[in-house]
Amino acid sequence: MRAIRVAKRFVRASISRAAVLVGIAAALMSGGVAHATTVKHFDLGQLTASAARVFRGTVVGVRPGTVFVGGGRLPTTTYRLRVIESFKGDFRVAKRIEYAEVTMLGSLKAEVSRGGLEHFSVFPDMPHLQRGQDYLLFLTAESRVALSSPVGMLQGTFHIDTEAPSHPTANGLRNAGLAADLKGPVPYDDLAARIRTIVASQKGAR
Repeated sequence: MRAIRVAKRFVRASISRAAVLVGIAAALMSGGVAHATTVKHFDLGQLTASAARVFRGTVVGVRPGTVFVGGGRLPTTTYRLRVIESFKGDFRVAKRIEYAEVTMLGSLKAEVSRGGLEHFSVFPDMPHLQRGQDYLLFLTAESRVALSSPVGMLQGTFHIDTEAPSHPTANGLRNAGLAADLKGPVPYDDLAARIRTIVASQKGAR
């Protein structure tokens, strides 16, 4: 009997996972996030073209939450960033300061098992931003449930080392494939100049 109960619980868990994953796919595809989670390599021009918002910001707030998708609730993390330099997209303004809020799938806490059921990460490569740190982000448009993500996940998430004079900047792949002449961390000002040129050329091409 115990074996039967365990088998039934496994089946219920499998069905629940399938339903949630179908719901996630539908929700993300409706808002353009799905293409960001596809395993695909982007160069700097493609990152810029695929992003709805591109900016440098400092993380000033982090809060956990949930989103109702596919008949169940999934954990989310919402980051609030003070925008230092904006390249593309619109941002909220409060007291003459621009801010951006980004809600991503995933919990701040490590996944644990409760009640004998395994908790899983839908997108294990979703980056986690640290309060007080500076980032250069290339973000997809928000989905219908207000979820967003960096384009190409780690590819669209650049950490900026503000302790070094040139503010060395690199994404999760250490800038691999961004451009033929870029290898490893590069000075932020150099990367920002390239982005401004790309944004201007892409606007002119429309």
